[in-house]
Amino acid sequence: MDTHNHIVLLIISSVLLSFSVEAICVPRNSTHPSQPSPPRHGKNHASSPPPPVSSPSPPLPPPISILPPILTTDPLLKKICGVTDNPLLCVSSVIPYLSGKIDPVLILQLQIKACDNQTRIALQEVLELIKDPSTSTIASTCLQQCQETYNDALDNLQNAVSAIAARDKGTLNSMLSAVITDYETCEDGFAELPISSSPMAVADELLSKLASNCLAIATLIH
Repeated sequence: MDTHNHIVLLIISSVLLSFSVEAICVPRNSTHPSQPSPPRHGKNHASSPPPPVSSPSPPLPPPISILPPILTTDPLLKKICGVTDNPLLCVSSVIPYLSGKIDPVLILQLQIKACDNQTRIALQEVLELIKDPSTSTIASTCLQQCQETYNDALDNLQNAVSAIAARDKGTLNSMLSAVITDYETCEDGFAELPISSSPMAVADELLSKLASNCLAIATLIH
């Protein structure tokens, strides 16, 4: 009988021990409240907004180019260009090249440089028109004459620069006068054609004004 009771007690202890261990473990289908799971990001779950990401600052606009006051208000520059028939053109055309002390020699050299550059631009335009298949034969002939006169003008402008260095006022005036004639000769060729206007009229007008400015500024050189 004692043995039987002892066996029964062992069985009951085993059952109780098994129950205790099972209670300690997390049951699969437990009815006890479970710990809240971490929030999932999804359309049905509210989530805190992500921290703001600092975007790079937009690039600053380029600074506005403003001419130094001395270039726009210098009385000597105004006085020199004031002797020309086109003072505003004189000032605006020499400013891109202006550096150093302002005097009549410098301004004349820079005005000649501006005239030289514009002549080269006009010469390139002439060459393109000559190559254009739509240009008539007679117009092409006049353009070829302009090509020659523009090249002659470039030579005369270079000779004028040399005359400035030599302080040769006679040659200087002769070369600058010849430059004006070169531009007029280009236009004269188109005047005889039955066309409404010369394709180089705008360029020749600008060139003539620049050359005229050069001749006027040359009177200030002693």
